[in-house]
Amino acid sequence: MKVKDRQATPAPARSATRIQPRHADPRIPNYRDPADPGSRSRIRRPTVRWHGIDEASRMAQIIVLEHGGHARPVINRGQQHLRSRMGSRKTGLQQVVEGRGHRDLTMWNEVNPQCLDFQAHPFLIRGQVGGEPFDYYPDHIRLMRDGRIELIEVKRTPADLGDPAYRHKLGAVAEVARRGGWNFRILYHAAITGPRWRMRNIEAIYARRYLLLDREEQDVINAFVMNGDPMTWAELRDIIASDDPRRGNAVIENAVALGRIDVDFDRRITCATVITPLQPMPHNDQIRL
Repeated sequence: MKVKDRQATPAPARSATRIQPRHADPRIPNYRDPADPGSRSRIRRPTVRWHGIDEASRMAQIIVLEHGGHARPVINRGQQHLRSRMGSRKTGLQQVVEGRGHRDLTMWNEVNPQCLDFQAHPFLIRGQVGGEPFDYYPDHIRLMRDGRIELIEVKRTPADLGDPAYRHKLGAVAEVARRGGWNFRILYHAAITGPRWRMRNIEAIYARRYLLLDREEQDVINAFVMNGDPMTWAELRDIIASDDPRRGNAVIENAVALGRIDVDFDRRITCATVITPLQPMPHNDQIRL
């Protein structure tokens, strides 16, 4: 895949969601060209029409990895470092992750109803900074319900951006993403884990994503989603299983994990927690290059 470097019509602005983008580290150079709008139509499969012209007009090259990574997307730093392989029901693919922050972000995207699709270590980006070529493996890409596509670099703390050459590379990657119609973000571990209840809720709901429901339980969830009206956690739980609160909780958690019900992960989930049904939204594999 390649990102074409040419003028395009800017995409219309989209509404924000509860997950707000954070500004990049101010130490990262800004290569943004205000006169050059971004467009997803620039991301095209390579074609050979006129030898030399295609290469001259190409700003960067995107090399798609099989599975998320036969080409070693996980870097071996020669030290103890958390590496995980995580099965995803949302994507139907194996997610290869590196580090605790990347693992927590993958779990969050797996059960976050506002995230429609995601992939860890999705591809390789090749470009140039100041005439020097670089290779960059994004940690994550995800498609949000409001239509935003976010290319994410996960870091432990701002101290991980101490290398000036690395910051220049991230600045170039941010401009490549912008011209392709994506949002480049740097997420630190503290921003991923968030308030005290976020990871507790994520871990509980993550454990329910493969729960098997009987026909009556499926009918209750389907009716709730089709009705479209919010309800408290306790009200829906009592409809599902009035004589078994634990089972009712598990069924609701499964529906959240599958993106059918929305809930605020940053607050403690109680009987009074308001849950909102979500209508299915096709996404046409927008991040599957």
